[in-house]
Amino acid sequence: MKKILFFLVFISINSIFSFAYAISGDHTQISLLTVMPRPNGVYTIYGHTAIRVQNTSEKIDEVFNYGTFDFDSPNFMYRFVKGETDYYISADAFRFFKYHYASTHATVIEQVLNIPSKEREEIFNFLIINMKPQNREYRYNYFFDNCTTRPRDIIEKYCGGKLVYTEDEKSITLRDLVHECTAPYPWMTFGIDLVIGNGADSTINKRSELFLPVKLMETLNEAYVADDNLQQRPVVLSSKTIIGPESLPPSKSWSDPMKLGIILVIHCLVFAVAGYFLKRKFRFFYALMFLNVAIGGCIVAFVALISSHPCTWPNWNLLWIHPLHFIPVAGYFFKKTYRLIRWYHWSNFVLLSGILSGWHFIPQELNVACIPFIICLWISSGYKLLIDKKLDK
Repeated sequence: MKKILFFLVFISINSIFSFAYAISGDHTQISLLTVMPRPNGVYTIYGHTAIRVQNTSEKIDEVFNYGTFDFDSPNFMYRFVKGETDYYISADAFRFFKYHYASTHATVIEQVLNIPSKEREEIFNFLIINMKPQNREYRYNYFFDNCTTRPRDIIEKYCGGKLVYTEDEKSITLRDLVHECTAPYPWMTFGIDLVIGNGADSTINKRSELFLPVKLMETLNEAYVADDNLQQRPVVLSSKTIIGPESLPPSKSWSDPMKLGIILVIHCLVFAVAGYFLKRKFRFFYALMFLNVAIGGCIVAFVALISSHPCTWPNWNLLWIHPLHFIPVAGYFFKKTYRLIRWYHWSNFVLLSGILSGWHFIPQELNVACIPFIICLWISSGYKLLIDKKLDK
């Protein structure tokens, strides 16, 4: 099967290269294709962007896509988490593109770009050069270099003048934009907020918003090109829906992080009160809780300290979710570390008290669903100190 696919791709690429530098811009149309967000998978909720090139005289109708990646590449997940994922440009006939997205219940909007003939020809030649094996790959960056920013840069370079965006009056951050996409998925919002640091909370300009497909589509509808003669023209000639629209309800989980956090707080309080009167430590329950937070802390620390992802350092979440929570896990079972564990719980109790009392002064927008989990750790450390004191009497 792989050999067949490789052969088809090889034939497709060769057919594209055969037209390089030979087409006329007069018969060429350049369009931006925006695949609207949909709940099929984690990466589909943000949407997608591609470039369509049509030439009636040469019977060319190809879609160029900068969002291609290979799940089967060595250590894909590790490299993705570390921020070292390589994406590449691919090309396919429009009929195959349309069939694929129609079969996945996507909505696709096409914007025909108002670009001069010479620049349309240059865009096609630029894409062909990018398709060469030595040029295909690029280091993917979610915020600053992805399948949407690449078409944005091409349009800016070959629009036949200066592309001018209309700035919004209201300020917005990268985190705000991510939240717009993940709003129906609270667990995803929670997870992203854990690994993104305060670099995502700075106000950005309109151009920086255009890493999201829908933002680029909406912004180009209002953008214009200023040429050397100070003439202004809209960059979008026409717009239409070519696939869909489909309306799929977002998938919902049985719970969300806030509900789970509240349930855990209630359990912590019940075990603490019962343990105080029964003089029991409930080691397994509290050790398991610290263990889960410590494992989560390893992921957050790895992304913040080791990965090359943008806007992950500094990350104030590391004050409460971090690998050092492995220390109290061991302390519940090894009495020789008693002094170290007692010191750790005192430090953790004071630190978490400061976080909870100064929540609004933290220079990072922490997810509010973190509060019940922080309270659980706060109760656990406080109870450990209290029950140890009671049992020592």
